[in-house]
Amino acid sequence: MNLTQQITTALKKHLKQKGLTYAQLAAHLQISEASVKRLFSESTFTVRRLEAICQLLELDFLELARLARGQQELKAELSEKQEQTLADQPKLLGVFYLLLNQWQVKEISKKFDIVETELLQLLMGLERLELIELHPQNRIKLLTHTTLQWRADGPIRKKYQAQVMEEFLQSDFENEQAVLRFETRELSTASIAVLQRKMGRLLTEFNELADIDASLSSEQRQGVALLMATRPWVFSLFSDLQRQIGR
Repeated sequence: MNLTQQITTALKKHLKQKGLTYAQLAAHLQISEASVKRLFSESTFTVRRLEAICQLLELDFLELARLARGQQELKAELSEKQEQTLADQPKLLGVFYLLLNQWQVKEISKKFDIVETELLQLLMGLERLELIELHPQNRIKLLTHTTLQWRADGPIRKKYQAQVMEEFLQSDFENEQAVLRFETRELSTASIAVLQRKMGRLLTEFNELADIDASLSSEQRQGVALLMATRPWVFSLFSDLQRQIGR
């Protein structure tokens, strides 16, 4: 994560802490809400606009830099040992997943079949792994990014990726909140690069929405999975045909 992205992430977190929406920020800056979203997704702040945002947030540039440095210190990827411990203990992984999604400890205790003493042991286990800090009254400070990436060939993906993909794609996607589209076309290298940038922006917006909604109670949120994929690909029917023609 570069410096600009660190500053953008720090601003988003401070907006949430202040309870301010993009719409309110747009009114303060006298621009449209869509323009504000573009500023954050592309990290294209001018110094004057950054100053205006800091004024609304009651921050100075030094404080913003400090917040950005703190964001940089968060882990974006776990060690092999940390992942292996989580992979070996499904309940520990489950609680960590909920904390990544901004669940409060009291909500976890209320909603899931984990008694309070066991939950406390799991939280202490996550603290020993240096994934959280456990404070009085079971307040939690995450020591990782909420959008951390599992290691490409690590224990979590080895154990769960196939199961997750199978369960996700088994759905008929007929729910009104579900969307499944599969398109195949032929694109140039330049167009593929444009598509990849657009997918990156969509993923950024997906995580922004999750950060904004994190302040809501668990009753007002639901788990949502977003699958994006693109690769060079030809349906086997046509690739087989090409081989036959070439004989």
